[in-house]
Amino acid sequence: MAVLPLSAIFEELQLTVTSAEVVLPSLKNDSEILLSCEISSLPTHNCSMVFRKSDLNVAVIGQMSFRSIRPLVTAEMVLNFTNFEKLEKLCSGGEPIRPITLYLKVKKSRQIKHGEVVIKNDDFDLDIVDMSWRRPLF
Repeated sequence: MAVLPLSAIFEELQLTVTSAEVVLPSLKNDSEILLSCEISSLPTHNCSMVFRKSDLNVAVIGQMSFRSIRPLVTAEMVLNFTNFEKLEKLCSGGEPIRPITLYLKVKKSRQIKHGEVVIKNDDFDLDIVDMSWRRPLF
């Protein structure tokens, strides 16, 4: 499946959630949401996403890091308190009949060519500016 071009400056990546958990890294920190995902345009890679709470309103809500030596992509995401709670509720609402799908709006990059993420011998990052999701109800 290809990466969808949204406009002249953005692309969309589709991820399928395979597991979700809430983690408290320490008593001094807020809880985090950890998601493991499959990336539709990269079937040989998995993605590990960490969502943290923040009261800052930022243009870039996260970053995906691609490493050429491993088939694991990591993503660090920052959500405001309301959206963090929405995501937590979405992931804890019982087992959906189909997996939850995330859609990440990313800034265009030279690593995306003809709708596909191209991983060669260089590490690179993609900036995430927005996110949406789909959870089947029945």
